[in-house]
Amino acid sequence: MSQTTPAPTRPALYQFFPGNYMWSLSVMRMMASGGVFGEIAWACRDLGPASAIEPIGDVEQWHAALTKLAAQVEAVGREAALKGHEVTARTSLLRASLYWQWAEALLPPDDPRTKPAYQAHLDCFAESAARFQPKVETFDLPFEGAFLSCYFVPAKGLAPEAKAPVAILSDGLDGTKEEMFYVALSLSERGIACMGIDQPGQGATLRNAKLVARHDSEVAVGAVVDYLETRADVDPKRIGLIAASMGGYYAPRAAAFEKRIKACVAWGAIYDYYACWQRRVGWVPGQPISVSLDSALGTTGAHFLSIMGVPDWENAFKKLEAFRLKGVADKITCDILLVHGAGDRQTPVIEAEELFAEISSTRKELRIYTDAEGGSAHVQLDRPEPALSLICDWFVEHL
Repeated sequence: MSQTTPAPTRPALYQFFPGNYMWSLSVMRMMASGGVFGEIAWACRDLGPASAIEPIGDVEQWHAALTKLAAQVEAVGREAALKGHEVTARTSLLRASLYWQWAEALLPPDDPRTKPAYQAHLDCFAESAARFQPKVETFDLPFEGAFLSCYFVPAKGLAPEAKAPVAILSDGLDGTKEEMFYVALSLSERGIACMGIDQPGQGATLRNAKLVARHDSEVAVGAVVDYLETRADVDPKRIGLIAASMGGYYAPRAAAFEKRIKACVAWGAIYDYYACWQRRVGWVPGQPISVSLDSALGTTGAHFLSIMGVPDWENAFKKLEAFRLKGVADKITCDILLVHGAGDRQTPVIEAEELFAEISSTRKELRIYTDAEGGSAHVQLDRPEPALSLICDWFVEHL
């Protein structure tokens, strides 16, 4: 187990928009997921003044800039497709999907512009996925009268009849399976298939299936495992699970109860999600929350309430009381890796250490990245490598 390292005095995360944590985090998330720095910098070059408007920046200007970028990159992809330039079509549409996600991301959930922007995100991703070799499948998995939005990335380099190990992959609070596609591709390159899912409260499962967040993540994960057991191209005895950010709660929780999971990674581990949000917004019952540009938030308060399916913060915190792993983590017996940043402002390193201490598995590891080596920010978004490779190689060894 790594020793606790004091958080760095300077921001671990690069401040593209100085003083605005959420917008700066959003840029780094786009970069990690495959966005091109020059495109993003071009789109955001005039947003400095907008980013400085309390409490979360001028969302209208953010939306306009990201919409312009997404539409332009999508147009490049579609023109390339018409001309038969499949590589340009695939890569451009994939980036357009990412930018459409961020054009929608900060708008109020009930804004009429959210639906067409998110549909463009999904459409661009599906059209890009169909151009990969082997083809990436996009589909909805029936779940409790609704569905989980999914994709399946086959493992590369295996014999036609071989059964591959597989990892179930999801993101965090406001993240999407498409945002995590770069992880799926990295696993596929190593001979591990990947089933990307939007859990209840995430991505298209939230927006289109209307399923809000729930603490018992083992239910959705169990449904995905049931499905994977029907596929002829995966080995049902070698199923892994990885999730990031809020997924650092979802993945360990699921692994505690879904015993068909052989290996689990919590990327940004969470022991007590109630405590995380209490720190982030200064929650005191009966008093208003405290949010500013520098608050360590990945999404807006309106999105958080929508994701949780509650009308206000009081009800949100009542619901969050169930999002704790105390008394649960000791049920985790599979191989497990926790990856964390020493300077993580959203989820302090104590969360990972408390979770690690309670896990019962005899094969458990905790890797804390420091500021000196890079990767000390939330989910290593300040320096995604070498953490990404470490995680994928760990699955090679444990699946």
